[in-house]
Amino acid sequence: MITSGPNLSRRGFLAGAAAGAALAALPALGVGGAEQSRRLAELFERSFARRLRRSPLLQATLGLNTDHHRWDDVGAQHRQEDIDLLRGDLAELRAIDPSPLPQAARLDHCLFRYDTEQALRRLHWRSHHYPVCQMRGPQRTVPQTLIDRHPIASRADAQAYIERLRGVDGYMRQVVDGLREQQAAGICPPASTLAPVVDTCTRLLRGTPFDGEGDNAILVDFDAKLAAAGLEGADALRRDAVAAMQDGFAPGFRRLIAWLQAAQGDAPSTAGVWSLPQGDAYYAAMLRTESTLTLDPDRVHAIGLEETARLHDEIRTLAPRLGHRDTLRELIERARSDPDARYPDTDAGRSDYLAAAEAVIEAVSARLDALTGFRPPARVGVRRVEPWLEVSAGIAGYFPPSQDGSRPGIVRYNLRDMGNLPRHELTALACHEGVPGHHLERSVSASLQNLPDFRRHGGYTAFSEGWALYAEQLPVDLGLYEDPWQDLGRLSSELMRAGRLVVDTGLHARRWSPQRALRWLDDNTFDAAPANAIAVRRYLVTPGQATAYQLGKRSLVELQARARRELGTAFRLRDFNDALLGEGPLPLPLLEERTGQWITNGAEGRSA
Repeated sequence: MITSGPNLSRRGFLAGAAAGAALAALPALGVGGAEQSRRLAELFERSFARRLRRSPLLQATLGLNTDHHRWDDVGAQHRQEDIDLLRGDLAELRAIDPSPLPQAARLDHCLFRYDTEQALRRLHWRSHHYPVCQMRGPQRTVPQTLIDRHPIASRADAQAYIERLRGVDGYMRQVVDGLREQQAAGICPPASTLAPVVDTCTRLLRGTPFDGEGDNAILVDFDAKLAAAGLEGADALRRDAVAAMQDGFAPGFRRLIAWLQAAQGDAPSTAGVWSLPQGDAYYAAMLRTESTLTLDPDRVHAIGLEETARLHDEIRTLAPRLGHRDTLRELIERARSDPDARYPDTDAGRSDYLAAAEAVIEAVSARLDALTGFRPPARVGVRRVEPWLEVSAGIAGYFPPSQDGSRPGIVRYNLRDMGNLPRHELTALACHEGVPGHHLERSVSASLQNLPDFRRHGGYTAFSEGWALYAEQLPVDLGLYEDPWQDLGRLSSELMRAGRLVVDTGLHARRWSPQRALRWLDDNTFDAAPANAIAVRRYLVTPGQATAYQLGKRSLVELQARARRELGTAFRLRDFNDALLGEGPLPLPLLEERTGQWITNGAEGRSA
């Protein structure tokens, strides 16, 4: 998930030299400004290079093979080094006067400070963060890195893969040591979120060279990559890989399984982070981190109820087009129970679903020029979530491409239970995860060569998830929602995100039980009980994150309404969307400032 930062306000950005109306006219860049610009650029380059050097997993994400034999160091000493290095970056940044810098560099200065302070705040709350749960952890990181992000084109690549297999045990030792430290401090994920992790880990130890039928998923991947590379000595490399799986990979996962099984007996059955030490302060910090806003939980809860009521009304207005004239409750039950509302729970049904999702992405991509002047520089593919991950994975997710585009972006769908993927939400979900949603936004951001690397490869949950939810409605003008049931899916999809504002704050600030949260979702949204149960378990371990979607979209919609109002006939949706995407991800208050300036400039130009 894309990180963001707390304690951000419009006034704070202006005070920190962010762009705004007052910055429209800047002095020419003099000698002092040139020196400050040079120092700033060197700080950015040095800091990002260090971050890359210290994270082989980030290197793998970007498609770099420099340290592809290692895992990240997640030990306590490394974390303390992170804190010291970030504090050093802040001290160096404070010594650079932003006032003589050009506008773009002043914005970079402000965002680097903001991101660094955010990283320190996250490290401050690191003991409250659940590093292993059904939403994250080495049970995902290890296999996905090996399978999706470790190509084999040479003998050195294959040996690095083997070394990574062998290194899993040491990596897991650090992970489990950290979990024990948390547990000693009274912090452990809810019991209901641990069983899916045990299931995933157990599945990763099935098949040759372990127990069970068939071949292990990791060994299948290694064999396929070896065959495609056509390397000499492939048999010996395979023997080394098998040995590394038995001596490093398996012991590491068994170590994690043992801790998880022991922890299940002591893990809390209640769930919200309010129950943790300093839980209320932690939730307030995470809410601001994920939303980039300074809203308190009561206000977020109220917005959720307002948005829910609005969407209920829009659905009631749509209902006659569906041939439905009964109550909203009856429409919800119809959408849940109609057997034709889901693809068949068969291999053919799963294949048809993926094909339909891919067709939606292709249809939008073919007409993307109507929505934006940007095009994703990388390809995007549609795949099924791996069988070993299905029990703990969410409904769908997006994985960005490599930096050079050799690895495409991937939209993965969890097809374990087709009941969780209603037909009427297919268009909205494909637009959210693919184009014009995450794939467009993340690909464009990474391609903006005028931005420093920390911005191109950084981000904010509220911006990216807000854009993806906003993107669900963009194809309305392209005719992709002419089918009223797909239009219902667009609205029900947004309704679920509005409900998250209510349920997330309910669980973590209002001390709702998981059962009460589930009842609220069952009563107010279209998803069936199994999907809602998955959602509640997700919200329990990602406090605040689920609120970023609707809060982000709400900001973008309000900005578009302002642009339409002030620009009148000069408004062009394509130009407006380009303004939103053109500077990469921004915290919402700064996005409002930047887009507001764009609107003002356009209105002044129209009246001149």
